[in-house]
Amino acid sequence: MEKTSVMDESIETNIRPSPDDFIAFLPWACCQLESEYNVIISKVYQNDYTSSGLSIRSKSRSKTRPKAILSKTDALSDREDKKVIIHKVSSAEDIVHIVTVLDNNEDLVQISFEKNKHIPRIVVKIIGLIIKFHPQLNSVIINQGADLYTIYELKKILVISNITDVCLDGCCLDNYDILLENKSVLRHLSLCRCKIENDVLQNIATKLTYPNPASKFLSVLNLASNRITDIGAKCLANVLRSNRCLIYLNLSDNRITDDGAIELLGSLQEFCLTPEEILASRARYLSFLKIKNDLIDNTVKELRVGDLGKAPAKKKPALSVPTTLKKKAKGNEREGFLHSVPETTASIIDSSHAILYDKALSIVQTSLGDFTDPFFSNNTCVKDEAMYCIGNNTLSYLNLAFNDLSYIFLKKLLNVLTYQKKVDMKPRGLIYVSIDGNNLPVLCDELKEIETILEMGIKGNLNASSKKRPQLKKGSSR
Repeated sequence: MEKTSVMDESIETNIRPSPDDFIAFLPWACCQLESEYNVIISKVYQNDYTSSGLSIRSKSRSKTRPKAILSKTDALSDREDKKVIIHKVSSAEDIVHIVTVLDNNEDLVQISFEKNKHIPRIVVKIIGLIIKFHPQLNSVIINQGADLYTIYELKKILVISNITDVCLDGCCLDNYDILLENKSVLRHLSLCRCKIENDVLQNIATKLTYPNPASKFLSVLNLASNRITDIGAKCLANVLRSNRCLIYLNLSDNRITDDGAIELLGSLQEFCLTPEEILASRARYLSFLKIKNDLIDNTVKELRVGDLGKAPAKKKPALSVPTTLKKKAKGNEREGFLHSVPETTASIIDSSHAILYDKALSIVQTSLGDFTDPFFSNNTCVKDEAMYCIGNNTLSYLNLAFNDLSYIFLKKLLNVLTYQKKVDMKPRGLIYVSIDGNNLPVLCDELKEIETILEMGIKGNLNASSKKRPQLKKGSSR
């Protein structure tokens, strides 16, 4: 059966659409480059659209499906009547279907490639060239038709865009990890039904290990319905030892047993640090101090040059001894000052240099901030001449439904939840755990205690969030 696509008159007359008009520009650009693929774009509005990849809606809402309008017709709706050209397409494989979601301001917020046989690389390249004209775009969904080149081009787009959500459900590839190589604003990565095995997961886990860039920005990872076993679960357990950004992990419908699940839970409570982890943490601290001292030295030089460039309006009074030197003579109350400058240098600097140093220290401290590390002193303790980490308290959601778990896992889960409740850190730790579809007892004491602790954690989060909300003042209008 032949299919048709609608092209507006701009293609025939070579009138170039604006790149901020995604719906008109992408088909035009593909035609200009003589692409053998025909791009059909539909548009819907955010209030009416239900995303199949990233949103979870109730059944009542999902029954109402928006009517997708061909983008080329939409592009002509606000213009004068123009001639419409119909191009015949002989095969469905030559068509690229794209659904664009717009907000109420007509800004593009989501791109969805819907059930394509193949997504040409040139189409993704063109999107990358015009992505800067769509700062509101935050979500990309590809459910079929992607290849290795698609992921590679998407990786380049993530670096220069504001895309926070990427859904690749059903795209069976091996190079997902390259999406996590560079620093970006990606927060949500969904890889359901991608036939991911342990070797592919190992590459993803490596990118999520601290201090790699992805360990500082990705907060949601969905790996449901794959082929992950205990080996892959242990890789993720190693990630959770140092990663303090991931808050949602979905491993439902995989092949994980008690061994792999217990390894995961082991990273959520107190664990002993390895010599490699201790040395790596200290190396990061020394690197931080070096960067801080270099910034202080450069800032002092800039301040000195700025002071010399000022014309003196009047004779300056004699400088008094700064408080920092007085405190230094009394004791080691200013640890930051003494730690950053060697004692031999501090003893010979004059008072003017000390004042400049104090200013530079304040500027650098504000811009650089304090040193943060999962294995720093505020997250560790020493027991029996060994260093222990208090555990990962950032992961809040863990889905292990439809795996191969037993009663042994329940006992370990209860121990972890009891420990996190006792430590009482912020964030609290696990507040939602899904274990449906496993070989577990229907009723037991452990299940009751687990449900009680999780409910307390949820209530604690709700109370904390309600305190942050501004209270309605008396007499204000409703």
